[in-house]
Amino acid sequence: MKRLLQNGLVLNLSPPSVAVADISIADGTIEAVGPDLDADGCDEITDLAGKWVMPGLCCAHTHLYSALACGMPGPTAPVSSFANMLEQVWWRLDKALDDQGVEASALVGGVAALRAGVTTLVDHHASPNAIAGSLERIDGALDVVGLRRILCYEVSDRDGPERALAGVDAHRALLERGATQSTAVMVGAHANFTLSDETLRACARLATDTGVGLHIHVAEARDDREAVGESLIARMARLGALRPGSLLAHCVHLDDDEIARIADAGAWVSHQPRSNMNNAVGYAPVASFGERTMLGTDGIGADMFAELQTAWFKAQEQGVPWSPDRWLASLTSSYEFCGQQLGVKIGRIEAGAKADLIVLAPCPGPPLRAENLAAAMIFRLGAGQVRHAMVDGEWRLWAGDPLGIDTIELDRTAQAAAEGLWSRM
Repeated sequence: MKRLLQNGLVLNLSPPSVAVADISIADGTIEAVGPDLDADGCDEITDLAGKWVMPGLCCAHTHLYSALACGMPGPTAPVSSFANMLEQVWWRLDKALDDQGVEASALVGGVAALRAGVTTLVDHHASPNAIAGSLERIDGALDVVGLRRILCYEVSDRDGPERALAGVDAHRALLERGATQSTAVMVGAHANFTLSDETLRACARLATDTGVGLHIHVAEARDDREAVGESLIARMARLGALRPGSLLAHCVHLDDDEIARIADAGAWVSHQPRSNMNNAVGYAPVASFGERTMLGTDGIGADMFAELQTAWFKAQEQGVPWSPDRWLASLTSSYEFCGQQLGVKIGRIEAGAKADLIVLAPCPGPPLRAENLAAAMIFRLGAGQVRHAMVDGEWRLWAGDPLGIDTIELDRTAQAAAEGLWSRM
């Protein structure tokens, strides 16, 4: 299938560039970008009529299982700590998930992500009473939506050793299948304070044996460090869990030496400012974070425009001297991370890159240029402008509607799944 997109304003984010151009696409890959490209042999020609085109975004850490959470039963007593909040809210939710809830959450969260201009998700899943096959259900649901995805199961000892072992085993089928350009698998783990040495070592061993990284929450709240009683990074290193290519989410309560050890190990950090504010866990020391810093949402939707804007405003309030360009780099560094996991080139509109694109309605105003694009991403562009989305050269969203998905029927299914989920909570 050969497609030609004509007359778009092409916004590349890393490094920033702005140019009016056509985009030629064949078999999911961009062939050429430039003015007045030859339309001969094209199966489909789309005139974008000046709309803005940019690479699809990546969400570097999310929890799709929270997609049915809005309206769920709240805490049964006043929340006294972060760990107590997990027990009264999120662990009640994930324990109540069944197979239907897992699949419905992935479909609902996937559609919301696509509509926000996200074409790749890095998910961290938990469903202690529906572990077996859960990753396969999420994989299938996101395949229907058309997103690239990097999946894992959140291994934890909080529900006993049998479920911890089942969580480890949940990865094996997809790991044995191997990464594709659409799906990759990491080994997931909840957080140090809910993992015994034996279980964290088992996660590290599986990751080492299969050549993948770990995806784990680290120092999201003080509870993590205080419950463990030693440096979390030193512990992970001791147990073989500080691996190259791993993803450490949050890292709010780490010192500079620990952050340096993460960088030295070749691991990545994801920053989720909206979730951190919502959970009142504190502000991450982002001024010490290195180049392998990404942005995620921690399950608060998948709007990466909103996450970037919040990251900027929070950093301004905290006196972090990061420029708009540095924050844009934290958003776009996920292209490298996700591309490495999936074995594809994404994040650029240029020859040889995969055609993962989003088309935005123009926001009238001053001219967009390379030197002001980072600021525009913070102050001017938003998910509400997303009109179309393409993944691997195929249209997956058109005029705001996901293709191949009956959203009315999905809404009915999701409502029934949510009602059942909430009643079990």
